[in-house]
Amino acid sequence: MNQALVLIFLFMMVGSVSAMQIEADPRTITSFMDKSLTPALDILRVTTNITPENHLVFQVKTRGEQIDGKNSDYLLLQILNEKTFLFLLPLNKKKGGKILIYEVFISSENHELPKTSTKVKEYHKHAGFNARHIFQGAEFTVPLDWINYGADFSFDAYTVQASLKGNTLEISKVYDQARKGYAKEKRFSAMALLNKLCSPKR
Repeated sequence: MNQALVLIFLFMMVGSVSAMQIEADPRTITSFMDKSLTPALDILRVTTNITPENHLVFQVKTRGEQIDGKNSDYLLLQILNEKTFLFLLPLNKKKGGKILIYEVFISSENHELPKTSTKVKEYHKHAGFNARHIFQGAEFTVPLDWINYGADFSFDAYTVQASLKGNTLEISKVYDQARKGYAKEKRFSAMALLNKLCSPKR
């Protein structure tokens, strides 16, 4: 294939991507503002980025902060990549920034967050996993070499009220969510997400 044909093919691909709806971008999730919620519980958007140290960062932004409050309130990031993983960080900044990671098996075809008691297994993470509070939100970091690039990749963010008893995680309340809507939207491969992240941003 000569250079002219390659350029034509690339322009066709760019045009096709530009015509897609913003919701189809695997890098970002936007969420409507809900003024019935307290600002710290109201998710506005979720964005992804790659660091120079080869980590994938999920930034969850909320409308406000929770310096104090219920110890059972969490920011929750759900990642689906062959298996389902839940990453929890306390919303209460005074409680600290310890990240909790669990592997859970969800039978729903839509891969919805379990609303009742669910058996989970603590995920013994290797170096590179992290979470930290930022102004009006949090950042969750995972190593790029942890991702299974042969499988589909999806992620969602929630603010929840949750508790853990033994190996049972109970999510008693979901305050807000930013999800892709698995039943209606096309899944992206992990490689497609990586290609998007490495492409020049406009």
